[in-house]
Amino acid sequence: MPVSKLIFFPKDPLQSFGKIEIFKILVDQLFIDEIPHSENHYLPSERFLSLLTFLGCSPNINLTPTPDQTHCFVSFLSPTAKPQCLGYTNTCKPKCPNCTKRIANWKTDNWQKTGASCQCDKCGTQVTYAELNWKQECGFARCGFEIAHIYPHEAVPTDQLLEILREKTGANWLYCYANN
Repeated sequence: MPVSKLIFFPKDPLQSFGKIEIFKILVDQLFIDEIPHSENHYLPSERFLSLLTFLGCSPNINLTPTPDQTHCFVSFLSPTAKPQCLGYTNTCKPKCPNCTKRIANWKTDNWQKTGASCQCDKCGTQVTYAELNWKQECGFARCGFEIAHIYPHEAVPTDQLLEILREKTGANWLYCYANN
């Protein structure tokens, strides 16, 4: 069964950072605990809820492991040699970066493959899938981290969290949701 996630990654899909570098930033900011709950499974720490904004009237977010219930945890994506699709929502509809119109029939058999490209049916622009405007519904990168059991649009990172990542890595960061 797919797990809903909130995924963070560098804006430049070619940029890469090691797990240890990102881990240290998140631990130093008290976003996650330093000791893993299990392999590549880190529990939220003291500032987790102040660096994410949960939307809606009563989000049901479990931050601690409870038998027979899902809980939020952070895991790190293994860096790859080339950008890859990190995840996507079932409702994603990308827009062309040139004309900003939605692209019809964008989904092909190879759309998630590294370097795959698509052509805008409105203006004819040919771009890689990583260059499309996904509106936080999909992400392509070589590295990043994810928070499990966050449903699409249930939470957003604060400007402070994105600024911390930018300041500490020297790169702008994006986020997307996935439920695939």
